[in-house]
Parts: sequence; C-alpha cells; structure tokens
Amino acid sequence: MLLLPLIGWCVTGAIFLIKPGYGDAYTQLEARFYPLGEHLVPQPLESWQQMRLARTNLGLHLFALNQNGWHQYDPQTLLPRSEPATAELLTLLADAIRVNPARYGKAVTFENGAYVTATGVVLSLDWNTLSLQQRGSDRALIDGLYNVHYLRWTGVRALDNVLGVLALLTLVCTSLLGARLLFKPSRHSADAASQL
Repeated sequence: MLLLPLIGWCVTGAIFLIKPGYGDAYTQLEARFYPLGEHLVPQPLESWQQMRLARTNLGLHLFALNQNGWHQYDPQTLLPRSEPATAELLTLLADAIRVNPARYGKAVTFENGAYVTATGVVLSLDWNTLSLQQRGSDRALIDGLYNVHYLRWTGVRALDNVLGVLALLTLVCTSLLGARLLFKPSRHSADAASQL
C-alpha cells in the first residue's frame, strides 16, 4: 500500500522540479491587438470604475468595469455588445494563434461546443474581457500528474479524501516502525554483548 503513494510522490515530485514541457502547456494566449488609430475615447458612464479601448480584427472593443465585473460595450452607442457569430470569433482566434503555429497550427474550428486548433488545443474565450485560455493534451497530462501527487486518484472528492488519509496514515505508521527498528537494539547485537 505504501509503495504506491511513495512512488507517485517521487516520480511526480521529480517532474515538478524539472518541469519538462511546462512552457507551452501554460503559455498565456492573448487576442491580437492592433493600433487604435485616431479614434476618440468615449465619455465613460458614471457607473464605470475603469475602462479600456482596444482594436482587433473584429474592430473596436470597449471594456468597462462596474460593480458586477467587466463587460464589453459598443464604443459608438455605449450599449452592451453581445458575442458575435461563431464565424467572427473563429477569425479572432485564428489571428491570436498566429503567434505560435508550431503549437496551434494555422486554423481553428468549432467542434462539439468548443474551439479547437489544428493541433488539438482547445481554446476558450471570455468575450467580456477578450481573455483567452488554451488547454492541450500536455496540460491535461500535467494536471493528471498533480492529481496523482496530491492524492486525487479517483476524481470523487470524498473517496479521494479517505484514500489520502489512509495513505498518509500508512506513511506515518511505516515511519514509526522504521524509527523503532532503527533505535531498538537488534537481537544479534544483544547476544554479542552478553558473550563479552
């Protein structure tokens, strides 16, 4: 029983120390922004705490922060700007992945409710901030290693908690047994001492 968590901790600990393949797996992907040109900055609404103006291949974007978080607005009307059609978002994402064609390829498709690059990396977009997340098979592997390391073996939280406590108790018991054997005089040394 004890060998399983120990081997898991040793192997995953070594991987976390060396961090092979972490660079691409955790690279922050960003939308591609262009110079604004001579566009006037709109007058902010009173409820806005911050605002910023940006330009992508879809045009101008106005982002404003209010007490409910960030939202995107039409720069001309200051009305909330709804998410465009999938085809437009695909052009936005295809423009963003141009920074690393080796990782993402050159195209993005919409499959089963997700944006997927030619290399199989899944992209997600927060329209209100234009922030992007990317998750490839390498990231899934690293996340799986974290699950092994932190004793999340089954994916069922209650069961993982029980197994984790058992693994830690087993480790403590084995450590105590090892300490007892280390400091208890052996029978052979006791016999040798009696003969002297």
